[in-house]
Amino acid sequence: MRNLEEIPVERLEEIEVFLQQIVSQSQSKKVKEPKTLKGIWANKGFEKLVDLESEIKNIRKELSNQVLTKRF
Repeated sequence: MRNLEEIPVERLEEIEVFLQQIVSQSQSKKVKEPKTLKGIWANKGFEKLVDLESEIKNIRKELSNQVLTKRF
């Protein structure tokens, strides 16, 4: 880093551009494409349920009742 002091002022902009390129290349390698979960539940039997929302509501109610009646 001591060598920076020896660089002429008029060339410092070139170094800044070069450093920005290095930083942007490093950052782009770190960024990964987001994974999609679309279709993760396909062909698992949920297709057979006529009213999925109603089934979920019933299951939540059952679990809630089980939690509330559980003795510790």
